[in-house]
Amino acid sequence: MKSSLILIAIISVTLVGDYLIKLASQREAGLVCITFLAGALLYALPAIGWFYLMRSHSLAAIGVFYSATTILILVGLGYFVFNEPFGRRELVGVSLAIAAVVVMH
Repeated sequence: MKSSLILIAIISVTLVGDYLIKLASQREAGLVCITFLAGALLYALPAIGWFYLMRSHSLAAIGVFYSATTILILVGLGYFVFNEPFGRRELVGVSLAIAAVVVMH
């Protein structure tokens, strides 16, 4: 249960960082705006959680679950928030991410 909460926290912080960096990419100031800097700083925090997860779980197991979950949420964020397209390539990618979780489980 503790591992699941740590992984959820890692995913959440990473996604907020991704969101902020995407917002920064749409601004002219880009790399020097506060939105980018905040997003980049959020990327450093999950390293602490990864450290604790790696003590008790294989990197493959947590990596696959993290990656698949992140992919699913980022596709939704891109589609619903940033109006990005969801085509065949995205469908195949999401399907493969889900398949990877099933195989690793």
